[in-house]
Amino acid sequence: MRALLWSAIAWLLVTQLVAQSPPQSLPTDRRNFVACPILRDTRTNPCWLAQYKGETYFLGSLGGVSDNFHPPQLEHEVLVEGTVATGPRVCGGIRLNPVKLSVLGEIAPACNAVLPSEDGIDAPAPQPRGKPDSWVKTDEPGSLTIFFEFGDDFMSVPAGNALKDLVKHFTSSGATRIEVEAFRGATLLSDGNVLTEHALLAQERLAKVLVILKGLGLPERVINARTSEAVPKPDGVNDQRSRRVVLKVQQ
Repeated sequence: MRALLWSAIAWLLVTQLVAQSPPQSLPTDRRNFVACPILRDTRTNPCWLAQYKGETYFLGSLGGVSDNFHPPQLEHEVLVEGTVATGPRVCGGIRLNPVKLSVLGEIAPACNAVLPSEDGIDAPAPQPRGKPDSWVKTDEPGSLTIFFEFGDDFMSVPAGNALKDLVKHFTSSGATRIEVEAFRGATLLSDGNVLTEHALLAQERLAKVLVILKGLGLPERVINARTSEAVPKPDGVNDQRSRRVVLKVQQ
């Protein structure tokens, strides 16, 4: 009886320690949150904004957008993963740079706010096109990582172009196979909660990439494909890098 009593007391102490342990915190300049996007009209190009804990953040603008910016959608919530940038407000909101946006799939009719143009609130100058590092990473020929929005297998134009270049490299280098591995991830939010992608998403991303590779003329026999079942622990800073497919050309 005494052993049972001490076991019960020990169990209660452990559960209290777990319940009282503080949630993992993010850097003070980091903002990860889910919100309704807000479309603001201006004299030039409309801007996308979002509000979190009473503050307004600038997400990006339409018109002349860079390869790294994939805009939100009205009637859908958006996952915002960004770092507060120094400098004046842009289009009425605090600028996040870098910032990654993921349109969430579920319909949200309440996300329909459109603000009128106001004097003194203008869209920024169009961003120059550059290396789309939020979508693809190519450290060396024959090595490619494709990144995805949260909860999605959407293939961006830069990702599709990078796959074409990889197949050209495979053909010209005389390689014998391509290793392909797909992953899913999780995101630590600013409020301490964690969003985790659904269990089949790595398989869906892999299937999308394989269809494109085969459509580009690669025979199935040269592709070694697999998925990773593990979900890395999110840190709130590098989480968007966990949502990926990695390809490596092997001689």
